[in-house]
Amino acid sequence: MKLHHLRDFVAIAQTRSLRAAARSLGLAQPALTRSLRELEAELGAALVERHARGVHLTEVGEIYLVRAQAAMAELRRGRDEVAQRQGELTGTVALGVSSAACMALMPQVYDAFRRRFPGVRLQIVEGFFRTLGQRLDDGSLDFLVGPRPDRPTGKQFHIELLFENERYVVGRHDHPLRHARRLADLVGAEWLLTGVRDQVGNEFEEVFTDNGLTPPVALTQSDSMIGVASLLSTTDMLAVLPHQWVDSPVLRHVIETIPIQERFPGPDIVRITRANLPLTPAAEALSTLMEREAVASAGRLLLPQPHP
Repeated sequence: MKLHHLRDFVAIAQTRSLRAAARSLGLAQPALTRSLRELEAELGAALVERHARGVHLTEVGEIYLVRAQAAMAELRRGRDEVAQRQGELTGTVALGVSSAACMALMPQVYDAFRRRFPGVRLQIVEGFFRTLGQRLDDGSLDFLVGPRPDRPTGKQFHIELLFENERYVVGRHDHPLRHARRLADLVGAEWLLTGVRDQVGNEFEEVFTDNGLTPPVALTQSDSMIGVASLLSTTDMLAVLPHQWVDSPVLRHVIETIPIQERFPGPDIVRITRANLPLTPAAEALSTLMEREAVASAGRLLLPQPHP
């Protein structure tokens, strides 16, 4: 088995087409077909099935793809690490980050990272562990910063606390319910579901049940930062969000907290890496900058306490 076998198979799996994969790699299609056959012969199993509209991965192919992608990602990181340790400021850092962590940390650390690594490509992917965990596991992401997962992650991951967080009820500026002082006053509002758990509705319902209230029925859910911001800023919907949303320069003049007396602790913001696999120098530098910013800003990130 050679490196080009893995490279060719990953390209086929990503494009689901021998012709498109050959084009993307700059190869003749017969050469790519031969490479695939050699890999299948080496493994003793078929990896793809050919159909009129392209190729489909077999069950074995889907399983092997995870390993092939991880191997290719580690080889890329190895190349980046050697180059960076020799003074070549090139390569790629792929960061998974939640919206709250991104708003809290990235604006403060970006310039420092860019000054140190001006030629490194930075890829930022928004999401939570429940949506990005597989990409971290297969090596598509270097590390992830976001809410602590609500379920065990497995021994292949290492989790470190960056800062504790808090959530608030949030709505648009001049919201009709902006003078509310108790959660009970907001039960009849239209609510937008957001959250980090696998069962987002459970997380929302706990906000009310923990305060002795019957949860309202929330009919709309969004995992997109743009979707949440758009709906909150243009409708009378409310949401329970980390305070970084209101503290962000992008949104501070668009949305605001409803100053109710109840408090809602938020999930800790943590850094998740793959255990026993070191980060490249560039990824390590970005991770360290984010950790230092989290420590330095732990006090000033908190909004003033709402007045009941």
